[in-house]
Amino acid sequence: MTEGFYGFEEIIDISEFALTPTELLHIFSCVIKDDPYLFFVGRNLRYSYKTNGCVLTLTPQYTMTREEYEISFAYCVERVGAIAALAEHYESDSEKALFLHDYICEGFEYDYELKNDGVYDFLITGRGTCEAYMLLYSALLRECGIESHFAASDLLTHIWNIVRIDGEWYHVDVTWDDSASEENVSRRHFLLSDEAAMKKGHRDWYLPIDAECSSEKYGDFEFDGLLEVKVTLGDVDHDGEVTLLDLLILRRWQASGEAPDFCRFCADINLDGRADAEDTELLRRKLIAND
Repeated sequence: MTEGFYGFEEIIDISEFALTPTELLHIFSCVIKDDPYLFFVGRNLRYSYKTNGCVLTLTPQYTMTREEYEISFAYCVERVGAIAALAEHYESDSEKALFLHDYICEGFEYDYELKNDGVYDFLITGRGTCEAYMLLYSALLRECGIESHFAASDLLTHIWNIVRIDGEWYHVDVTWDDSASEENVSRRHFLLSDEAAMKKGHRDWYLPIDAECSSEKYGDFEFDGLLEVKVTLGDVDHDGEVTLLDLLILRRWQASGEAPDFCRFCADINLDGRADAEDTELLRRKLIAND
């Protein structure tokens, strides 16, 4: 099914699997929810089936042309790669997962109009539904080599992540943490066991894989204040401050391709994967605003 989607096939033959329509719809839902880059596949699925009830073919509806998707996909990969690269400054998977959790909470907001549920629209607009939060978090984690899938509850009409850290599975709900506080990033729904997730309101979820979140390793862990900030956008010389010297180093880099103690990650202020003139202008404005 997934190969057919990425091939933009108009009709996908799945007759060999002898699926009922109910089974097909469940599998289709799981495939869409577990792949951050299938944002070009519409949610309305048409199919044909035999008199015995087994589905023969399915006819996807695509929301983009192949050419449009290739451009959108390249943009997503570039942005996801740039953001994930910032997390690589941390050593443990739990710290990387926490950094990416906080990054999304700080940089994005919930779409109360319920229009943006895919990674591409989320990255473009900065606003998305719980599914967009979950998919972007999965994309970022996987870019860092951390396994992640979805946990969905039809009862709650909600979806979040399960994340594998040091061989154990945990629940992480970035959406609920983002909406829990308007000022500080909440970590109330970070690395929870099944029992802890239920105590905090999650109910009747299903997963695309056979996994159990049984570890209570982080049950009493205080995450607030845990993460040492190792990356400050604009601090390209890593001296702990964003100053005029950082702007001069960035300009020198763009003029000659050389700069002492230059950090490209910190120079990519808009996180588009490049340290360019737009970043220089953003840094200049930042310095003026702080003057």
